[in-house]
Amino acid sequence: MNKKNNFLIISWSMYDMANQFFALNIVSLYFVRWITLEKGAPEIFYSIAFGLSTLCIALLAPILGTIADIRRRHRPFLIFFTVLSVVFTIFLAFTEDVFLALLFFGIANIGCQTAVIFYNSLMMTISPQARTGLVSGLGKMFGYFGAIIALVFTKPIIIKQGYHATFFLTGILFFLFSLPCLIFVKDKAVHTKNPLPVLINKKLIVDLFKRLRITLFSSEQYSGLREFLKAAFFGFCVVNVTMLFMSIYVTKVFGLNDIEIINFIAFSTIFAIIGSICSGILSDRIGYKYTMMGVFLLWILCLFGAALAVPPFHWMIGALAGISLGSTWVVSRALVVSIVPREMTGEAFGLFNLISYLSAAVGPIVWGLLLLGLGHLGALGYRLALMSFIPFLIIGSVFLLRVPNIKSK
Repeated sequence: MNKKNNFLIISWSMYDMANQFFALNIVSLYFVRWITLEKGAPEIFYSIAFGLSTLCIALLAPILGTIADIRRRHRPFLIFFTVLSVVFTIFLAFTEDVFLALLFFGIANIGCQTAVIFYNSLMMTISPQARTGLVSGLGKMFGYFGAIIALVFTKPIIIKQGYHATFFLTGILFFLFSLPCLIFVKDKAVHTKNPLPVLINKKLIVDLFKRLRITLFSSEQYSGLREFLKAAFFGFCVVNVTMLFMSIYVTKVFGLNDIEIINFIAFSTIFAIIGSICSGILSDRIGYKYTMMGVFLLWILCLFGAALAVPPFHWMIGALAGISLGSTWVVSRALVVSIVPREMTGEAFGLFNLISYLSAAVGPIVWGLLLLGLGHLGALGYRLALMSFIPFLIIGSVFLLRVPNIKSK
């Protein structure tokens, strides 16, 4: 890889860092704590807001991804949805109303998560085929460094001013760190005699749904993708619940206060960095399917351990959760790239994100419903709710067995 390509890889990876500011500060940590602990709203309110926003993304993802493939333009979509997310994240800082904040959060989440479709697709413009796992791992490694930066910057703000004061800073950091990718990483130039469609028209819509129908139902060529999408749905139900409610869980079950939670997540993030880079290298060597099966097994161990652990053993669970989380996104997006033609990456990641967002809607709502029934048991109710997600991973592993194992070339 030459210097220019290395620069593009770093620029692309910095978007993972920028995205992580939103994912950690807003989705996983401070916004959910502000809504549930400071404002006193039931967890089901946040579950519904997150679920509805991800359902919107799920409906849009495969359509927008396929349009981007047909038009061969992913970067404009990335820029638009990133700016949308940044603006509404900043808006969160200027409201104290719970329902208005949940609306702003939903729009910001739609922008952030939809942008990821096109960010992942642009990996193909900068990644050598034989290093897909490594490049994916570098991106997530940058992302978790971003999480540590976010924790360091926001810790004194939390102590002095509370959760709400972090929202404005999060939007600004998201924007600034996304700029290298938005400016320097571009779509590959395509030379064709047929002009690209500028507007969405009837022919484009017909072509779009024909492609989606073939990919999802007809072509044997994409059977591996279909089986992986089934596996991903069940696995990501667990991942999304962990990301959304980790901070609440460790408060209710392990009794950690705000500062202890920040230290716990920082500790876990260090292991997420290790998991990101190691899983990327490992998947290039032994294959993406086998590595993903190992990741599912780690998640089973993580849930089982977290449901039984008592302090100080929660530190071991934090390390295991970090490795599992870091590995999940690295290996899954490398696996998607490995089993579809490069000219279909936008469509494939659109479908991949469709499944991710459906699981992000279903998982948290299942969690919220479980706690409605088990919440009166206190910490035990949370432990039982977490154990209830282990069958999701077992079912996902069965579907994963049907996916072809492909190594980098």
